Amino acid sequence: MYLTQPLHRALQHAPDAPMTVCGDRTKSARQVADRVARLACALKGLGVTERDRVGMLTLNSDRVNESFLAIWWIGAAANPLNARWSAAEIGYALTDSGTEVLLVDDAFAALVPELRARCAGLRTVVHCGDGPAPEGTLGYEDLIRASEPVPDGRYGGDALALLLYTGGTTGLPKGVMVSHRGLCSSLFGSMLAMRSVDRGGVTLVTVPLFHIAAVCSWYAQLVMGGTLVFLPVFRPADFLDAVRRHRVTNCILVPTMVQMLCEHPALGDVDVSSLRTITYGGAASSDALLRRAMETFPGAGFTQGYGMTETGVLCTLGREEHARGGPRLRSAGRATPSVEVAVLGPDGSRLPPGEVGEICTRGDHVMLGYWGKPEETARALRAGWMHTGDAGRFDEDGYLYVVDRIKDMIVTGGENVYSAEVENALAAHPAVASCAVIGVPDDRWGERVHAVVVLRPGRTVTAEELRAHAKSLIAGYKAPRSVEFVDALPTSAAGKILKRVLRDARPTATP
Repeated sequence: MYLTQPLHRALQHAPDAPMTVCGDRTKSARQVADRVARLACALKGLGVTERDRVGMLTLNSDRVNESFLAIWWIGAAANPLNARWSAAEIGYALTDSGTEVLLVDDAFAALVPELRARCAGLRTVVHCGDGPAPEGTLGYEDLIRASEPVPDGRYGGDALALLLYTGGTTGLPKGVMVSHRGLCSSLFGSMLAMRSVDRGGVTLVTVPLFHIAAVCSWYAQLVMGGTLVFLPVFRPADFLDAVRRHRVTNCILVPTMVQMLCEHPALGDVDVSSLRTITYGGAASSDALLRRAMETFPGAGFTQGYGMTETGVLCTLGREEHARGGPRLRSAGRATPSVEVAVLGPDGSRLPPGEVGEICTRGDHVMLGYWGKPEETARALRAGWMHTGDAGRFDEDGYLYVVDRIKDMIVTGGENVYSAEVENALAAHPAVASCAVIGVPDDRWGERVHAVVVLRPGRTVTAEELRAHAKSLIAGYKAPRSVEFVDALPTSAAGKILKRVLRDARPTATP
């Protein structure tokens, strides 16, 4: 399948029905298709060819929808960048991927001069915001008006569709290569396993579209037909207003968003009865929060998706399990019909139910590999299996339970943070002798980044000073929310820091 196919289908079935809503802009399928074909022509005129990467540094909008489709229209790959990253991190991803054309909106236009300075290969920047195009950029709407529609190349199969950068255990982001086939396989399997969108429904897109989960939610509604409503950022009041005004039926949220909605004082005054499905994922969610959310949105069915950028959706927990409740709410659900999931031992053998090993998967949904990193690709893709780095176990009925993270990844507010990256930043401070970073439970964020620090003799530094130092090197959400100062870190006989001991101590330092 080629990823532009749903747009052609919409032209057959409902050409004049609203396809996208963003602020005061509403566009039909016919209008979207025309704009996509013209934008594709414009991108070709800028020198974008098959297999090129086109960067996208934007908040969610209808123009992002058009950009994804136009990029695929001409056989290029979309490279949506993490909008929460620092300029240094964004610059690294642009340079690493060889991206030459970048789309930015009003929120990130001010970063363009610094990105140009960091990325010698960045030759063209297209401004896709609402304001006037800044000096040195091309106007998105000007390009569309000046271009003629070009035919859809209908690229698909194993062609590269997405390059999604995710954190690396070495401290450098890795570009995950997702093919047309891979995205479709993951998406269709999850759609068969759970009802995440309704045919002709209205999906509210509020999770940033640089996340694979957000891409799947957005694209699922595109496949099923209906309307996509875009919110540039998540604010509880804006979310509730959009649900009320547009009669939203489906959405995907991270647990932090769910909690913010449950705590919003205006919730009881807003009609949210149109919501039929709330899909959550991206972070740990407590039983208490789930119960509260189901009471808050009694008309909505809840579903959970488990996976990673490299695999898409692996397992789902459907509304039936949520309705029954019980211990299976703590599971990740069952494998979707399009994937094979196994728990493997160190020797690569399958482990029986109840035994803990590494969660591995194989099938068309698995990534093509890491961009420009053959050694890391080889470590992840071994003997036909994608090794997730997560430890887990199955029960007798095929429900998967994730019990730990083999890679020291922390999921805070739906964002992945790798401890090595934070440790590298903290270790650069002159007062720090050694440190370890772990995730600790947090009622609001699921987990919070917690640093355990040993200072150099005679040196002093405050927790806030360390946070500020870390934020100068890495994105703000990766900086430790709490810091604990100790005289020494627990180590093994081999001199390795025992993070398990630190986690078991259950730090009580406050943010």
